[in-house]
Amino acid sequence: MKPRLLLMLALVMGAGLVAPDASAQPTVIASIPVGGGHASVAVNPATNRIYVTNPPSAVSVIDGATNLVAGTVAVGDYPVGVAVNPATNRIYVTNLNGRTVSVIDGASNAIAATIPVGAGPMGVAVNPGTDRIYVTHGLGVSVIDGGTNTVVATVPLGFSLGVAVNPDTNLIYVASSEVVSHMDGMPWYTSTERVSVIDGATNSVVATVPVDWSGGVAVNPDTNLIYVANWEGDTVSVIDGGTNRVVATVLMGKNTSPAVVAVNPLSNRMYVTVLSGVSVIDGATNSVVYTLELCAENTPGPRSVAVNPITSFIYATPCADGRLFVVIDDSSGAAPPPPASPTPPPAPTPTVCPPAPAPPPADGMEWVALQCGTCNAVITTYPDNTPIGTIAGAVTLAETAEWLWRFEGDTWRGWSPAFPQASDLTQVDRLDVVFICVDGSATFTRPAI
Repeated sequence: MKPRLLLMLALVMGAGLVAPDASAQPTVIASIPVGGGHASVAVNPATNRIYVTNPPSAVSVIDGATNLVAGTVAVGDYPVGVAVNPATNRIYVTNLNGRTVSVIDGASNAIAATIPVGAGPMGVAVNPGTDRIYVTHGLGVSVIDGGTNTVVATVPLGFSLGVAVNPDTNLIYVASSEVVSHMDGMPWYTSTERVSVIDGATNSVVATVPVDWSGGVAVNPDTNLIYVANWEGDTVSVIDGGTNRVVATVLMGKNTSPAVVAVNPLSNRMYVTVLSGVSVIDGATNSVVYTLELCAENTPGPRSVAVNPITSFIYATPCADGRLFVVIDDSSGAAPPPPASPTPPPAPTPTVCPPAPAPPPADGMEWVALQCGTCNAVITTYPDNTPIGTIAGAVTLAETAEWLWRFEGDTWRGWSPAFPQASDLTQVDRLDVVFICVDGSATFTRPAI
């Protein structure tokens, strides 16, 4: 199975598809008071929940539908990093002073486990396909088994900060520094930065890519490109995951100090925190197309940024001069509509419809409401190689289903009950994202995760 469009897209609800505009300007649509220090932010597109770490000991939970704080979870001592596994609805929080990782159950906002990792944990990333969690710290990377909540391996890399995962290749990218000497019994690190590439199957380093002094790392699995924010060089390095070489360097501007980067694979846009706010990079041109000014002059900028690929909403932690968590709408840069394959009718305008009757409950199954008159992005939890007819047959009422689409690499593949022989979408795998277009009230039934 090759999970496309980031497995972060698991269990997404409905999403309208609009034409992209590389020069379109994002806008701030909400500012939310969430309290403390706002170290990091992560999004679960499956539940439309946003998680913000608030030192000294809390995580704020924001409802993405209302932009209101839905809860606060007490975690360990000085929470810093946060990451989400949308397939399990588990949230992982690194506690810097506590030397632990708190595991939050997203359904109840309760602590499900506390995992000792040592060495001042900071960054964290998740591979939903393998249920492995990668935690950076002063000695390298700890690998956690999400099924047992135990550390199963440690990869020695020296001082490590940013970490990101490509779920398609099962490769992990870590911004790390090499120990070159010891001073007064303590390790001393070079200022020469690198990105270490770890094979998730063997937990071994398979490549090292030289970059500038950096922190944030993000991956676009659809293009197999890795983006590294270099705060000393005022650049973002673009690494080809196939060759492990820097193929482009994006100039962010003098004294911008880019720190953290987030990727929207659907729009091929990158969002980078800079001193003044958040800059937007167009992945097609590797250039900055817009900078959203959020911070006062000479004020440290946002510490973290995250994106919901389905809604194209960007979430940024506040500048140092305030306590308002910022929500940014960049839906003008969303994914294009699927092309003809075979030729579909124009996308219908969403209409208000009564809810479809809920299917009778069955053991091990769940259902998702589909918005009528539009295309709904849903996750298929059926086994690998499930025929597309089975997926279509899971739509109730069946006569409402007009089109099913799936994005494979850079190609849209489609299926229609009216033209089954002319369709080029024949099967799907578990955790694939499929767009189900319906013209009436409907539901989609699938195996529960």
